Amino acid sequence: MKKYLFILTLLFFLLFTGILFASTLRVYFLDVGQGDSTVIISSAGEVVMIDSGPDENLILQKLKDLKISHIDLLIASHPHADHISGMDKIIDIYKPRAFIDPGIPHTTNTYENLLLSLKRNNTKYYQATERKISLGSMLFTILPPANPLIGESQLNNNSAVIRLDFGKVSFLFPGDIEKERENQLVQFTKGQLDVDILKVPHHGSSTGTTISFIQAVSPQVAVIFCGKGNSYGHPHQETIDTLLNAGIQIYRTDLNGTVLVETDGNTYKVIPEIGEARGPPDIIQTPSQIGVAEDTEPGGYKYVASKNSDVFHYSWCNYVSKIKPSNLVHFSTREEAIASGRRPCKRCKP
Repeated sequence: MKKYLFILTLLFFLLFTGILFASTLRVYFLDVGQGDSTVIISSAGEVVMIDSGPDENLILQKLKDLKISHIDLLIASHPHADHISGMDKIIDIYKPRAFIDPGIPHTTNTYENLLLSLKRNNTKYYQATERKISLGSMLFTILPPANPLIGESQLNNNSAVIRLDFGKVSFLFPGDIEKERENQLVQFTKGQLDVDILKVPHHGSSTGTTISFIQAVSPQVAVIFCGKGNSYGHPHQETIDTLLNAGIQIYRTDLNGTVLVETDGNTYKVIPEIGEARGPPDIIQTPSQIGVAEDTEPGGYKYVASKNSDVFHYSWCNYVSKIKPSNLVHFSTREEAIASGRRPCKRCKP
């Protein structure tokens, strides 16, 4: 009897410490040329696909290579052809349990074929309105759509914006939104934007990825979908500069091929098809570790923030140099910064 009690106790411990049945997630940012396609696979077997890229034959081959046998949830961020090509065939072959898109009318043959395939397969359709979707250990949050719809670059700016949380690791998939929608999100849904890994909006176009958006998202890693030598010049240098100045690791499908992020819900590893695998960015060394005085701001202020941000930093943080002097707010103590309603920077960790 004691032996059985010991075994039961051990099993209970293993189960609740996650040792016996560790849950993992693989997120593939597929190299599909000048377009987007992400496939998300859990260790429990759930499969989610966001967008299908610009090339029907290529995406069908990619799914075969990943040995996909079914899709639980299929999402089209918006109905441009570089995001939904071949999606009608994907619906026919993989029979997704549910389909989500923004619900904005579009009259191209590619989109009309998609709608016909949904009807033919009796696939459940949901508009990308504000909602949460739990699928195994994954939690998807569809952020509130623009209200009213944004007229400027309508299909891009009204893309479905999707957050994925898996344990402590989080992702943001904002489709092809541009600065108008980014500004709206920063204003109304700021608390839902802060994630670890960002799918950069609109292939790295300078029409988006504003400094205020990046400050709100505060990612450690950014992945850009773009095709080699594309005629748009994506990603634009302004976007690359914004990401580099924020200290963010950048991966590009035109340079790195397919980018895989593997996570156990606590930490993650980025494994590009071309290039070295890397984990989260190293913790920034503090000034005392490199022999520099910490109180570098006039008056000895140790903590700094921008009037336009809800994040505070050590005065020596790289972010501080990007803040206009007229927007600087100083704090003598960490408690003062917290009391102002701000949260600590994920880089310098004040």
